[in-house]
This record gives sequence, structure tokens and C-alpha cells, in this order.
Amino acid sequence: MNEYQEKFFKYLALIQENSVENTMCNFKCDDEKIRSMLYDATYNAITDIMEMLDGYSSFSESKLDIINKETKVMLKENPFIELHDQTEEYLRYD
Repeated sequence: MNEYQEKFFKYLALIQENSVENTMCNFKCDDEKIRSMLYDATYNAITDIMEMLDGYSSFSESKLDIINKETKVMLKENPFIELHDQTEEYLRYD
């Protein structure tokens, strides 16, 4: 995995972490079962979005990519990766 790809997935993990923790705080909840459910829900949602970008959904009839507009670097290239295959390594699920 290249630096751009790793940075992308680390940021997705940060988004997941912030979403779970903010929700727990907003609802003044410290129940670990609910925290676990939130991690699972966010993991599934993010993975489904990655599958959509990879072309494995009824939404996209072809594979999509994310391109850095400044550098023209494509997220899924050099090396080629399937985005949904990477979520397990970076995102939390219980």
C-alpha cells in the first residue's frame, strides 16, 4: 500500500473513531454493548461505500476511483487495491 492509500484509510479510521465517540458523548452513554454496535454499524457503512466505489453495488455500473486533483494520483493505483478489501485492516468492528 502506498502513502496516499495508507493516509486515506487512516483518515477513515479517524472518522469512524470520532463518529462513535461523539455519538457516545452526545447521548451520555458509556455502555460497551452500544459502543460495539456503533463500531459495527460504522464499519459496515464505510465498507459498503468502498464496495460501491469498487463497483460491487447496484449503484455503480463500473468501478470508480478517487483522484487527488492536485497531484492526479489515483487512490486505487500503484499498487492497485480494492478499497473494500482494506477496511478490515484499518477500521474497528466488534
